[in-house]
Amino acid sequence: MIRLTRVELRRLFSRRLTTLALLGALAVAVLLLFSSYQQAKPLSASELSSQRASFVQAQQDWQANGPQQVKDCLAQQPQAGPAEQKAAALACSQMEPKWETWGKPTATFPAVIPDILLGGSFVLAFFGFVVGAGFLAAEFSSGSMANWLTFEPRRMRVYGSKLVAAGLGLLPVSLALLGLLTGGAWLIVGHFGSTAGTTSKMWGDLGWMGGRSVALALAATVSGAAIGVLLRHTAAVIGIAMGYLVLVEGVFGQALQGVQPWLLQLNFTSLVKHGATYYPTVCTTDSRGSYNCQGVEKILTFGHSATYLGMMAVLLVVLAAVVFRRRDVS
Repeated sequence: MIRLTRVELRRLFSRRLTTLALLGALAVAVLLLFSSYQQAKPLSASELSSQRASFVQAQQDWQANGPQQVKDCLAQQPQAGPAEQKAAALACSQMEPKWETWGKPTATFPAVIPDILLGGSFVLAFFGFVVGAGFLAAEFSSGSMANWLTFEPRRMRVYGSKLVAAGLGLLPVSLALLGLLTGGAWLIVGHFGSTAGTTSKMWGDLGWMGGRSVALALAATVSGAAIGVLLRHTAAVIGIAMGYLVLVEGVFGQALQGVQPWLLQLNFTSLVKHGATYYPTVCTTDSRGSYNCQGVEKILTFGHSATYLGMMAVLLVVLAAVVFRRRDVS
């Protein structure tokens, strides 16, 4: 098994699709770091001048209309208990424009890095899925799988070695990409913004987040490889994946509020960030017949996402193993 895995690793990294996927992942990582640069860099002279002019105008408007704006704000608050009324009054009293909240806030590493790592986890999952699917599907479409089974007829050993090789091949790539994103964001934000507040506890949380990102990438790679065995054509796998993203995640996911806890994107986010918040729209009708719709905050737990994604990956691997064992490969 170890010898077979070594052979499969060499074959994995000799494929053109693997090279293109690695270059694509690197390009997206650079774009993520560029977004952190855009977030951290200070305002230019022209932008600062424009911001100051807008701030002066807002101050003048406040001096002329501020008391009335506070009265309107208080009038729009719903009737509630004393605590809610006090909070509403405090919020309305803080409407006066202040320069420290008007200009661009200083970027901090603890605020920037979670979204950077989340983006990196999506990149790794997508490219891992593509590499895994292409690695197995190409074996069937090219006819090399039939030739390979003449040298090693034990199909489950062949199947297992290919899945292990796909996962092991992505492991150092995942660690390197996440390290690049973390180190790059640290340098960029530290130069233009601030790294204050980066405690040892936060580094520990980032380490766990990185570990979950790697686990997600490995699961996506193995799942892609299993789907490659089932469909046997790389183009078919990529087509179905893109169709799912556009139709299910983009169209039906927004239209059907009840399916949100079962969408891959939200579960990916929940797995990496150890829980995620989403806002399904809930509509109610009052006694006067008025129709009111608003987003209601709900939490998707880490346990739900880990169980759901783990079971999905296991089912795909088992199903592909059964199909590979019984179906003709020619």
